[in-house]
Amino acid sequence: MTMEDDLQQPSTATEELYHTNLLRHQATELLSESVLPLSSHIGMLENEVKWAKDVWQYMDNVKRILKSLNGAALSPDDVTFQSHGDNTDKESASSFHERFWVKLHSDKAKKHLEHIMNKDENSTNRGNNHHRFDFEFPGGDHLKVSPIHSYAANGAGLTTSFANANVVPTLDLAVLMPVKSKFEEEDRDDSGDRDDVGMIGGKDYLNGRYFDKRNILAVHVAKFLSQKKQRKTIGSVHLVHELDGDYRKVCLILTPPLSSDPSQSEKQPKNKSKVEDGSAKKKKKNKIRFRVRLVFGVQFDGAKNTPDNNTGWIPSARLFPDRCNNKVAEIDGQETTNNPTPTYNNSLAGDLHFLSNTQILHSVTVSAPKAFTESWALLKIWCLQRGFLRGRDTFTDMSLGMSLAYLYRSKMVSSRMDSIQVFTVWMKFISDQDWLGDKDQSKKKGTEVNENTIRYSAHEGYQDLNIMSTRGKKYRAGFVMPDELSTEKQTILNCIQNRLYASDIKKQSSTTGIPEDVPMTLLESFKLNTDSPIFLDPSMTVNYFGNISPSFIQELQNEAKKALECIHFHRDNSSEEASAHRIDPFRQLFLENIRFWQRYDAYLCLELKDISIPNLDKTNANRRFWGFDAQDRGCHDSIANGVVKVLNMALGNRIHSLRLLTSGNGDTKGPSNNAASVDLGTTVIVESDEIPMIPIRHSADSAHLGYRKNDISRNKEMIHIGLRINRDTCHRLVDRGPPADDTKGTSDFVALWGQRKAQLRRFKDGAIVHAVVWNEPDDNKGHDDFIYESGDKVGDIVERIIQHILWGHFLKCDSQLSLNVKFQLRNLVSLVEGAKNENTDSDSALIDSAEGAHKSISSAYEKLATFLKKNSELEPVVGLNESISKLGLPLSIDGVEPLSPALRYTACFPQLPHPFLGSNVTVSKKISGAISNDPILIQIRFEGSTKWPNDISAMGAAKCAMLIQIAEGIEAMKEKREPGSELFDGPMNVSPTFIDFGYGGYSWRAIIRADQEMKMLKTLHNPSPEATALLQALTKNHVKKSLHHFTVHGVTSKFPAAGYVVRLLNRWLAAHMLSGQISHEAVELLVVSVFTDPLPFDTPNTVSSGFLRCLQLIAEHNWLKKPLIVDSEGHIHTEDRCAILSQFEEVRGVDFQHGPPMFIISPIDRNEEGLWRPSFTQSLPEKVVLGRLSALAGRSHQYLMNCLKSGKDSKSFTWTSIFLESPDSFKSYSALFRVNHDNIVDSTCSSTASDLGIQKVDGILKTPYRRSMERLPLGLKAFRRTAYKNLNNTSSLDSLLYEFKPVDEAVGMLRTQFGQYALFFYNEHCPDMIAMLWRPTTFQWLPFSAMHAEFCTPTDYQWEENTLVTKNSNDILRAIRCALRHVIVDFKVLDDRSIKDSTTTDEVVQKAKRKLLEDDSSDDSDS
Repeated sequence: MTMEDDLQQPSTATEELYHTNLLRHQATELLSESVLPLSSHIGMLENEVKWAKDVWQYMDNVKRILKSLNGAALSPDDVTFQSHGDNTDKESASSFHERFWVKLHSDKAKKHLEHIMNKDENSTNRGNNHHRFDFEFPGGDHLKVSPIHSYAANGAGLTTSFANANVVPTLDLAVLMPVKSKFEEEDRDDSGDRDDVGMIGGKDYLNGRYFDKRNILAVHVAKFLSQKKQRKTIGSVHLVHELDGDYRKVCLILTPPLSSDPSQSEKQPKNKSKVEDGSAKKKKKNKIRFRVRLVFGVQFDGAKNTPDNNTGWIPSARLFPDRCNNKVAEIDGQETTNNPTPTYNNSLAGDLHFLSNTQILHSVTVSAPKAFTESWALLKIWCLQRGFLRGRDTFTDMSLGMSLAYLYRSKMVSSRMDSIQVFTVWMKFISDQDWLGDKDQSKKKGTEVNENTIRYSAHEGYQDLNIMSTRGKKYRAGFVMPDELSTEKQTILNCIQNRLYASDIKKQSSTTGIPEDVPMTLLESFKLNTDSPIFLDPSMTVNYFGNISPSFIQELQNEAKKALECIHFHRDNSSEEASAHRIDPFRQLFLENIRFWQRYDAYLCLELKDISIPNLDKTNANRRFWGFDAQDRGCHDSIANGVVKVLNMALGNRIHSLRLLTSGNGDTKGPSNNAASVDLGTTVIVESDEIPMIPIRHSADSAHLGYRKNDISRNKEMIHIGLRINRDTCHRLVDRGPPADDTKGTSDFVALWGQRKAQLRRFKDGAIVHAVVWNEPDDNKGHDDFIYESGDKVGDIVERIIQHILWGHFLKCDSQLSLNVKFQLRNLVSLVEGAKNENTDSDSALIDSAEGAHKSISSAYEKLATFLKKNSELEPVVGLNESISKLGLPLSIDGVEPLSPALRYTACFPQLPHPFLGSNVTVSKKISGAISNDPILIQIRFEGSTKWPNDISAMGAAKCAMLIQIAEGIEAMKEKREPGSELFDGPMNVSPTFIDFGYGGYSWRAIIRADQEMKMLKTLHNPSPEATALLQALTKNHVKKSLHHFTVHGVTSKFPAAGYVVRLLNRWLAAHMLSGQISHEAVELLVVSVFTDPLPFDTPNTVSSGFLRCLQLIAEHNWLKKPLIVDSEGHIHTEDRCAILSQFEEVRGVDFQHGPPMFIISPIDRNEEGLWRPSFTQSLPEKVVLGRLSALAGRSHQYLMNCLKSGKDSKSFTWTSIFLESPDSFKSYSALFRVNHDNIVDSTCSSTASDLGIQKVDGILKTPYRRSMERLPLGLKAFRRTAYKNLNNTSSLDSLLYEFKPVDEAVGMLRTQFGQYALFFYNEHCPDMIAMLWRPTTFQWLPFSAMHAEFCTPTDYQWEENTLVTKNSNDILRAIRCALRHVIVDFKVLDDRSIKDSTTTDEVVQKAKRKLLEDDSSDDSDS
């Protein structure tokens, strides 16, 4: 450790303490607005909400009404919302099942329904019990109704709607069904014991019978509660087709009645005025403050510590995770197996322990009431912002609270710790545990995979499917909730279920022996038989994390690590650690929305109707990687789990994470159905949880989804997949299989990839193994399937792998998607890159590949720089006392520095080699005599010397002389045919500040950087304004732009997608007529900020994700009150940031109306006085342009998000729309000028009528980028010439024009001459229209002045003091038309600001007459 490090330690510790205290204070303020003090016991909490008594009374009413339920005989017939007699015609199975509120899964229910479908008219009698599934409901008196979870745990975990993702707080109420007294009783005869009032028992745990019973009872209760006589008390009743992500269970949502609910007002009082007054007084109460969720379970007394009562009516061994309790095929036609059903078993056990789990939560709230409640609220907010709560494959409120309770019971946290400390410990607990068993697997015995296993290059990767599939389950972590006043180890030893399992294993060992792979403990059995992380309740029957997938826990751990970095963050860390520059820790943790659609790099969707279930047809006979868990998970979850599992096996480390869209990831900004005018009882409610609540009552126009939400035959059901790509490995071309002696591994490898894809290959290290190569065309590639040039660096190979796997393992052969599975928004790249065409010659390759064109320019630059530096070296001349170079320069060139966007991979359309500029490449027969591209800008820096003059004017002349000498020296070397000079061709044009020339086929512009000139200006004691302006210009053009270039080049080299995003963002700006309104460097800084400062997100690795993030940054950043600090390498420290913020506030002023509208600061922006000022946004964009830019970015971002969520490119959502201006948008301008078509080079980039589709012409795929690149070399029609490959037309070289852009020059002239009156907009890539917008201050009334009388006109009949004139819009427009007379063909004025002739306006004349009369009368009175 150095002395400098020792000096920095105290400040770092102080700063960390400051940030910790600040975070704690911010969290306290958040909790004051978030925690909902509400308990099932009135008066238990301080500052309880005022309406707590209403909640308690409503709960009591619900209990009372439920107790009043009469007994009944229930069957599947009770879950229909359409009577069977309504349709006597025979109907299909799908239409028949849609008549039921819930889907029934059990074997008995299916027989019952099959019997109904095939019944005759005389078989409707309930006495025919052979095929019927009937059971007795003893009545509400035998139900046990009790509050559970947060509401019963003193309100811990309850938050307001604000902190609940805008979802109304929901209180859980358990409705527990009675259990039959006879253990293992299956059916009860009519002559049985009538005192047995249980409805659950026997073998109801098998084959889904219990779940059907509870769901049928739930529908029966829902119908009863929704009766007209109950509405005033109960309110609205809705049915939800899943319970905490479990599709087998339904629940009921009760919404209390509102005072103005139209469904509750049966009779209108006669006195309407009283009604109006009353409604006005109760207006504040017409808001849904809470909902009640009825959760159905089984009565179970866990206190009876006997083996028979350990698991209720279910035999204890039946809840072991290796047992099968469901042999009903979830998919019609699929064979059943005896595979374990751990998910099914866990779902059964969960309904037994509602009360015991609630007791655990309550006991923790008693020991640490405040800290536990607040830390649970913080965790809830954190999870909801990330879509980690209340959905399929996410936490539930209860499991989240249990994980927190585990920390208290295991003594990881104490009651004295505050909420932030507990929050931090929870994050560390989640991130540190090996939940999946994939940490350090290379060190486990039998799974060694390291550098000594096989040798491969950077383009090769080794796949061990054994590790990918088993995931080291045996070695992963597992936890058990300790009993109160006990340790985890003691709880496991005393657990009845654990002892029963050990006894069972001992019994097996004494009879048949135990194989090696059989787990010896119950905890180990859970690890080996489930994919989910293991966190068991004290009885070791319920896995709290049983519904969580490995992909979720990976995402959770990733976010937990980021949260820890954020909490312990201080800005003096290294650049790799200190990346949270834009967002403070508190905002990142609790305020930023990071849900599914903002999280990933690429998205694709599948329709369930296109999925081919294994064993359903012959094509799937050998597909053995998924589908075996359908009995356990159900059809939908089996497909989802299979997609994730197989894709993870195939992709390996090419991706960081892969996750499916689940519920709980909706827009948190969406409104809730709180309107008093809406009849909630007949309205489908969908909040940000995205779980539809189906009303039991229905009106004529209400929608009923039935159980079809989980039906695989539903055509509109989609699976959305999100991927985060690993940019370091995604471009890998080869996947090597296991060694040849690994028979099983090789068999799995070939089965995964297919025999046609996985072939034997010999590698350089001598190994002969099966391998998959991705630089070869696929056999299953569709006619419209293609890849982009250089697309392997931004995820194209990942996309091809997914296409191959889905086609081979999931999609039906006749599916339209089977050959067309693509990343959504992938074709955004087509605007800045070409498609890869086979059999393309080298000359045409530069047209297709933007990266290839940039690399060709960079190669020419390296040759040019070498030539200039080598031939400027001073050599002694024989006979003279001085040295001189071959170029005749008196000083040697120290460096040739790049400044052009084409040399940092950010030029939208890089130059193509021109045959008249020293290139042998001919991209087309026709070539332009006027180059429309910008010259490639470089700067020449000479060595330090005292030969430079000491006068500013002389310095400029010396620089000009150097440029002339360079031109003459090159010409002299060409005449002597010196090596390297043959690449110079074309005219050389020297101006006082730069030289234009041709080299290697490209046009170049060189400027001279003289550091002595800047030093001279800095030493002036009293510099004039001209000298100060000159110094600022030289510093910006020579120093800052050079540093900026290397910064951007470093980012585009590290992040391949960054260069594409810059080009795409420039295309978007040009399409919206914003060319020249924001500098190219500012656009690059925006992209650099997104890629190097991505938090709270991860770094984008695809073009679409990077482009979306840039649009979001432009739209959502508070440009008025916050600067944007771009620090890609961590050069700006804490003190600098404080100075930037302070100076920004000073510049903005109290009213935030001053200074540059877009305040972007990078490390190069500190001047000599220590002031931080923007270099590239000092004057542009203007305030009105920035407002327009932010609005356009917001709309474009929202539109693209809708395209993503729609699942496919439909007519309603086509991404090309954001690159076009609508006719209505042109109406917002003041005047439009149509440009002569002869001045347009590329009409395909038009803002109004461009075709952005991908075309196939003569077998060649042509993207919009390629079509533009084909037109740009042609130039304007008047300047086109014929290029011959072996003939150089030297006579035409002198007439070759560089940077010929007549429209750009015209717009630049307009902005210079008329910029004080109006703003001018155009599209630089296709300037077919010039738009003008009057400035608001243009037509203000002004005092007359002869010096400023241009375009002025008197203000007739409206004279006031010092306001005699105003600007004449007609004169200004006339001058503009005159300036554009050679460019435009037509114009249209949309905002006529001309002063009308007052003599023709009757109102003005009458007003003038009245004023004259008033003056006469005043004169008379004075006289």
